[in-house]
Amino acid sequence: MVLIGSLYIAIIILWMMVEHTPREPIADPYLASMEVLTIVSAVALMGATIAVRCFAPMGRQGLASATFAISSIAAVVTTAIHVRQLTIVRQAWRAGLIADYRLVWPSRVLSVEYFVWDILVGLTLICTSVTLWTDEVSSRVKWSTLVAGALCILGAIGPLSNHMLLQNIAVFGYAVVLPISAAWMARAFQTVAPCET
Repeated sequence: MVLIGSLYIAIIILWMMVEHTPREPIADPYLASMEVLTIVSAVALMGATIAVRCFAPMGRQGLASATFAISSIAAVVTTAIHVRQLTIVRQAWRAGLIADYRLVWPSRVLSVEYFVWDILVGLTLICTSVTLWTDEVSSRVKWSTLVAGALCILGAIGPLSNHMLLQNIAVFGYAVVLPISAAWMARAFQTVAPCET
């Protein structure tokens, strides 16, 4: 997840450097790369919730299972969106059947995508934090996961208010704070015994 987050940020920085002061929505090849990373990131987050389920304390197995379920829904929905964008939408655009393939707000596709990454991923991270809130897990794992989730949910203010700069709060949560939290979580799991169920 650290690698995915780093690549995601690197692509955004490269796009801004090449375009200097971008006035148009992000386009290929940057957009296609970010869409592939988004799919991989969603699957990686789902994998992380499997690990959380394995290390969850006995009294929080149900919450850990619910966390996995939420992350699975997020992964399936975002994967479906981006596979559609990378295949059908791109082909329709090349054939001249649609005017643009880019993800531009406001749109139904982006509203679903924001629901996934702001709300579902935010809930996944908050539930992960609560699941791991034990003395055996370091406070930086618990707090960083909680903060990442809270930032994701807070970012929903952007689409809700149509002030899309506020959506970047969520982007900071899942693209910057989450990878750091995941790295700390992986280190913490090396010192905690997995559950037996």
